[in-house]
Amino acid sequence: MYATAVVGGKVVRFKLSPALARAHRQSRGKTMTEAEAVAFVETKRRARALRRARPYLAGRP
Repeated sequence: MYATAVVGGKVVRFKLSPALARAHRQSRGKTMTEAEAVAFVETKRRARALRRARPYLAGRP
């Protein structure tokens, strides 16, 4: 699913991940402030980074 957003006065088109596309469809009709959107994306990014780092961190003392 592709989405469009206005970032810094420019219209940007980007592809949503399947999980974000599902969340977008479930939240149809609801709005989110810019701060809430940034917090949501940062939470997802941190969770993904932690999942990817876990095998590396498990091998460290």
